[in-house]
Amino acid sequence: MDERARRIGRNEALFRKVNEQIESLNRGLAEISDEKMHIVCECGSLECAEQIVVPIPEYERIRALDTLFFVLPGHELPSVEEVVEEASGFKVVRKHNGDPALLAQATSPR
Repeated sequence: MDERARRIGRNEALFRKVNEQIESLNRGLAEISDEKMHIVCECGSLECAEQIVVPIPEYERIRALDTLFFVLPGHELPSVEEVVEEASGFKVVRKHNGDPALLAQATSPR
């Protein structure tokens, strides 16, 4: 894996970890409001701090697979991932097999 792809993978893993750390707070708020979580985009750009609104069941379903990430439309990176789902306001991307997937699995917080 080249250094750019490795850096992108580490950035995405960082945002996924941030989302996992704030999950309990988000879940508590979501359960008394609209059943949705507010997470940060898990794209590979450290400059991105945009939020995505995700229903709790969708968050848990996607988070169960280490190679899947939530990104805003236009934030996907075809060189290391492919779009596998599209929803209102976000996309779900899967890391390509090989190094991108292995890095995603090695950095999974679950």
